[in-house]
Formats: sequence, C-alpha cells, structure tokens
Amino acid sequence: MTTENISDPFETVFEVMQRYAAVVHAGLDERREKLKPHVQLYESETYEVITGLLARQATLTIHLALNPGTWTGHIAPLILRTMTDAHITLAWVLKEPTERAKKYVLYGLGQEKLHIAHLEQTVKEESEDQEQLKKLIEVKKAWLTSQRHDFLTEVNVGSWAGQNAREMAQEADCEGLYRFAYTPFSAAVHNMWNHVSMYNLRHCTNPLHKFHRVPTIAEVPLEPDFVYRSAKYVSRSYESCDQAFSLQIDAPDPVEWLVAELNSVMSSEKEED
Repeated sequence: MTTENISDPFETVFEVMQRYAAVVHAGLDERREKLKPHVQLYESETYEVITGLLARQATLTIHLALNPGTWTGHIAPLILRTMTDAHITLAWVLKEPTERAKKYVLYGLGQEKLHIAHLEQTVKEESEDQEQLKKLIEVKKAWLTSQRHDFLTEVNVGSWAGQNAREMAQEADCEGLYRFAYTPFSAAVHNMWNHVSMYNLRHCTNPLHKFHRVPTIAEVPLEPDFVYRSAKYVSRSYESCDQAFSLQIDAPDPVEWLVAELNSVMSSEKEED
C-alpha cells in the first residue's frame, strides 16, 4: 500500500467536512435574510440575539468539523456542551422573543460592566501592565457604551433568565437534550471525577501499590460521531427558529446532508473494493 493510498480517506473526509461547512453557512445566511421581515426594526435586539445564537451554533459545528484533532473525548464534549447550552438558550428565548432577548442582552452587558470594574481595580492595585490594561478598559468601555450607557447598565450576579438550565430546558421542550447531552458533557467542562478518572488516570501496574491510579493523557481514537452530534444540534437550532417564525428554507438541513453524504462516500468505497 502506498502513502498516497493511506492519505486518500483523510482527504475525502476533509473534503466532505469543507462542503458540510458550506451547507451550514448557507443555512445561516438564508435564515438571516428571511428572518428580517418577521422582526420589526424596533425589535433589533430580538433579531440580533436569535441570529447571533444561530451564528454561534454554526461557528462551533464548523470549527469542530474542520479540525479532526478535536474529535476526541478530551475536546469534543467541551464544544458539544456549549452547543447544547446555546440551543436551550435559543429555544427558551423563542418562547417569548422580545422580552427574553432583552434579558439576555442586559445580563451580558452587566457581566461586561462587572469585568471592567475588576480591571479598573487591578489597575489601582498593580504597577505591571497598567498601560495595556488601561487600553483594554477603554476598548471595553467603548463597546459597552455603544450598546447602552454605562450608568444604565445593571449588574446581575444571578441567573440571567431567573431559572437554571434544567428549568429552562423543561420550559423550552428540551428536557431530553438536557438529560442525555447537556448533563453528560458537563462532566468534561467542569472536570468532574467521572470524566477525569476515565481520561486522565490509569491503574498502576505494580500490585504492591494496590493498583492505585496515576496520571495519564489517554490515547483515544478520533470519533466522527462527535461531528454528527454537532450537526444534530445546529439542525435543531435552525429548526426551532424556522418553526417559531414559519420560515420556508431552501438550504439543506445540515445533519440530513451530512448523513447522506457520508453514506454516499461509504457506498462508493465499497463499490471500489
């Protein structure tokens, strides 16, 4: 077998992932345009929040798909947990778009104001990197003021929605996603024992040490299934938006396109064999 033959499967997969990225992007662009008539100009926050969250989902699945080194239990759960979180947020906002989009924005602005306050306190207490910190503070203040006057921005240290993720998921009809994706992937995000013990510890082979665990960086295979899951999540977010505003979309559904394309590739390979 030649080196060229060995690399062919990887080239084929990467080519499929590039076209998948284009499909996801096309779906985002079409929804961005078709959503405009449904959201009035004075509801710009609603439009920005919905399309922003859709763009976030598209960004995450595209970057996962185009970076095969992330298709492992070490990294992929971090991305997929973020995607489940984004979908629950979007689905919850879509139940009452105008009011909830405003809550979402105001909470984020409040967190930025709090961060600026921490940076300003650091400038007062430390002598190193003061000039860089001052420039960073100026940039952040300009961004914050461009959206809302600083004195009008309140800092909320609680949950932006007034509910936890489980309650939001229940209300947004995403309880299954919360139980079977959000919660399991949280183990990787929060470095919980049920993740760390599987991926970063192994049993010592010396019986005199009572087979205690020692640190390791586990060698794990690449799992394309992680890309499939991300495709499901971005498709689910697209569908939620379509249903909320009765959008008719011509662009292919990401997960359906990906499954059909991979099946086609595998069928072609079998015929060649």
